[in-house]
Amino acid sequence: MIDTPTLPPGSDARITGLLDDRLTGYTRRQKKRGRMIAAAAGTAVLLGAGSLAWVTLAPHVQQTRSTYCYSADSTDSRYTQVGIPDEQTGPDGTTQPATPTDRAAGARDLCASAWTAGILSDDTTVPPLVVCVRPDNVPAVFPKKATDTRTDETFCSDLDLALER
Repeated sequence: MIDTPTLPPGSDARITGLLDDRLTGYTRRQKKRGRMIAAAAGTAVLLGAGSLAWVTLAPHVQQTRSTYCYSADSTDSRYTQVGIPDEQTGPDGTTQPATPTDRAAGARDLCASAWTAGILSDDTTVPPLVVCVRPDNVPAVFPKKATDTRTDETFCSDLDLALER
């Protein structure tokens, strides 16, 4: 028979205390690790959302000085992107920024020029044009058939775009 040694008095309390200390330390480390993982995941989500917004929204210059002109009433139709120069020389020889005050009127004018030049069609007559807004906030101009009875807002909505106001 093997005799097990007897433990000195109070050993149970010391062993229990050591185990409790180890368990408490382990629990603290696990909680700290969980908080760090949650913080890292939150930071990654914020950075990802910010990057996505930065990439999907066009720069302000492109939003105010550039337009997509489509050849038909579909976003899958042939298109060209047109824009106005950064500066224009006025009649007195001074240079000035060329930002239109009315974004829809400027977009319509730019696309009318593309139609007149024959870029979007062999026919150089300018059809009625509707100005919508793409998801990247750049104007998109579409020809609207004379027989189309939809409102401009419905026309843009049917293309999953918003009407430029």
